[in-house]
Amino acid sequence: MSVRDAAELLRNRMIRPMIRPTIRPTIRRMHHAEIRQLPRLARSLLCFEARRATQATLWIAVTWCGVAALGFSDPSFAQTPPATIPATSPTTPGLPPPAPAGQAIPGPMKADPPGVDFGVVEPGTTVSATIKLVNPLDRPVTIKMAKPSCTCTTVDMVGKVIPAMGTIDMPMSMKTAHSVGKRSAQINLVFEGINQVLGVRIDAETAYAVRANPPFIDALAAERMKGFFELISTDGVPFTVRAVDGKPPESPDGKPMAPAPRHIVRYDFTRDPTAKVPPFLIVETDHPKCPLLDLRVRHESTRITPALGFAEYRANLGVLAPKGNGEFELEIKHMGAARVSRVSSLNAAAKTELLEQKSDGDSLLVKVRFEDLGLPKGMFLFPCRFESGVKTADFLLYGVIR
Repeated sequence: MSVRDAAELLRNRMIRPMIRPTIRPTIRRMHHAEIRQLPRLARSLLCFEARRATQATLWIAVTWCGVAALGFSDPSFAQTPPATIPATSPTTPGLPPPAPAGQAIPGPMKADPPGVDFGVVEPGTTVSATIKLVNPLDRPVTIKMAKPSCTCTTVDMVGKVIPAMGTIDMPMSMKTAHSVGKRSAQINLVFEGINQVLGVRIDAETAYAVRANPPFIDALAAERMKGFFELISTDGVPFTVRAVDGKPPESPDGKPMAPAPRHIVRYDFTRDPTAKVPPFLIVETDHPKCPLLDLRVRHESTRITPALGFAEYRANLGVLAPKGNGEFELEIKHMGAARVSRVSSLNAAAKTELLEQKSDGDSLLVKVRFEDLGLPKGMFLFPCRFESGVKTADFLLYGVIR
């Protein structure tokens, strides 16, 4: 059942019968500012002991729930975040209290430099750097914990000793996503006998040598079901567009595209009324560093809501020879102790195989092998299915056979 269906069921069976006819007109006459005060009032009234809660108290609380369930249209009211109760957890003797994710606790130990920004790199690459940990104290300090914020980051420093008034090298690496965008990770270090959490931040932006402008196609409105997008060579190397969605590319004037560092490309989802709007528009080029790239297509029919917490929704397998193979990695968030039991291709002409999976206690880094069993030459886009316990989720794969 969707959230919208659940809300409708709540309105019809619970909220509407409970709200008195005399209260509903009162709500309609209230101003937005007054309605925004109802959550606070309801919470305050419900804090009284049950034996002192009057019928009027309960009706005010229920009325506020009814306003929320009835979907009041004030944008500021709809966007008000719910209050959260901070969870408490036991602290380990000798360690500082747990800090919020990504937040450091100041102390004497320093990182030089305090973080690394790798700038723009190609998707799916591993970036690495070595920094120094500085100990200004007159005694050696042992590293008790060195925990990355994601499975894409690797560091091995636990148990190593920083000499008194000295330094030690800390090598670290991060595997970037196969999709484009900015990515950040942090390594949190804890030291024996020191109430400090030292955070070392790693930043990188993944981008292909050819960029799309805009990076997505907004086809939510009927008039935007056809239009244009721009392709730009970031390194200035001239290129041509081989195909768009497996079909010959179209320029605005209909003329063939000559090699150039910039192209304007036409798209049109209205030509075939029976065809589905693709979740991604795959573009094939002859640029030596960017044979394939994708543009997310925003449309009512292309919403992606997998049952598993995929960090990205597709993998670019690049150019494959006929009957060729390749590998891809995928991060699945909030897995806890759960594991992936199987990865199967939903296209009989291809095979996917689960190779390995690595957990950091929360996220899972999964490596999968892809093999072409007889796909036709040209561009392909189809899903494979991940299974974990009773959950299944489809993940898109695309590439080109030539």
